[in-house]
Amino acid sequence: MDIARGDTIGDRYEVQRKGWDTGCGAIWIAFDKILERPVLIETFPDADPAAVGRAVARTAQITHPGLCQIYDMSVEPPGIVFELAAAGRLADRKDGAAPPAQAAKICSQLAAAIAALHERGVPHGSIGPSTVLFDEEGRPKLAPAGVSEELGDRATPDAYRPAGQPHTDESADRYALGAVAYRLFTGQEPSSDAPPARTAKRGIPPEVDALLSRALARDVATRPSSEEFRRVMGPIAAAEPAERGPGFFHQEASWLIAVVLLVALAVAAITFGVRKVIQSSGTPKTPEATATTVAYQTTVTDFDPPPGNGQEHHDEVGFVIDGLDTAWSTVGYKTAAFGGAKRGVGLLFDLGDARSVGRIQVRTPDPGWTAEWRYSDARGSRADDFTKATEFTASGEPVTFGTPIKARYWLLWITRLVNSGNGGPFPWQAQVTEVQLFPR
Repeated sequence: MDIARGDTIGDRYEVQRKGWDTGCGAIWIAFDKILERPVLIETFPDADPAAVGRAVARTAQITHPGLCQIYDMSVEPPGIVFELAAAGRLADRKDGAAPPAQAAKICSQLAAAIAALHERGVPHGSIGPSTVLFDEEGRPKLAPAGVSEELGDRATPDAYRPAGQPHTDESADRYALGAVAYRLFTGQEPSSDAPPARTAKRGIPPEVDALLSRALARDVATRPSSEEFRRVMGPIAAAEPAERGPGFFHQEASWLIAVVLLVALAVAAITFGVRKVIQSSGTPKTPEATATTVAYQTTVTDFDPPPGNGQEHHDEVGFVIDGLDTAWSTVGYKTAAFGGAKRGVGLLFDLGDARSVGRIQVRTPDPGWTAEWRYSDARGSRADDFTKATEFTASGEPVTFGTPIKARYWLLWITRLVNSGNGGPFPWQAQVTEVQLFPR
């Protein structure tokens, strides 16, 4: 069956355009006329529909954020209908290496998706640049697994397959994950004669270099598991999204750190002494003056209502109330307006009880993004469940209210992002270092 734009597959899916060839068929971008949503359809023109059914049955019930969800199958032509990952493939990215934190985050998410498959006894079998897809928020998603075993061989480059070994087993998936990671960290294609990652690209952490060397080794026994990948990549993914260089400080840091700590302790001691002198000689603080300078204790959660997926760097939200120079950030988006995927995203603060708030301090390393402060006495599930108090542009200056507002829940609702300068197709984000809510 020849397929062209405007054709309908299965009396339901209207073909919009061809995405790419796969080696055993093609990927089509289509529109589901019943559920009114875009989808991807992978067709296998030479396959038996019964084989498509077996492939779908093996994997359709395995759900994970890092796996494209299978929706349906078609008979004429034989094909699999699955979730659209609108930001394209790893194969489409020509912008070189990703920053280490971003590369580590992608690798960690892929490792978790692969682990979900292996826990169900299903190897993917064709992990590579054309089956690693990305959604609008930059999260990786693997195309449907187990296809090669039933429906023919996807055109996965040899560099992503272990030489002389079956590519439809779990150890081959671990090799492929290492090859994908090598490309993400170095910006170069893996190969049998490729240099070590740290030789190919400066700034790659040594623990990543060691992990990738084992992952790409011919000896199956040395390849790290998905869990080990996540264990190594997790701390790097949580770091600031700035490239870590292997220069003098990084290479010779041990004695420098000791010197810096000694200097910091000395400065702290001097500062404490000066403060004690000032406090002992100055005007005693009144209870009212103290109240204006002490922030409320609060808890915080990420807030990403539909059409968001419910989480926005959930593991980082505590950074905005820890009193340290750490930061939570949105994920990266294609545009300042969230790639058109949503109205906004934010952080929800719970004061534990209704309290009067007259001033809010928001610190950020990347000023210029815009947001609203909204409040409510009930924990809403949508931004419109909260009353808008004000809108502002993040600058590091506090937001003040002429008359304090009494409420328990406060929503920092980010409505427009700034370019982080990190490069890549998803550079737009907002970062928040610290948020403090004061009585006045």
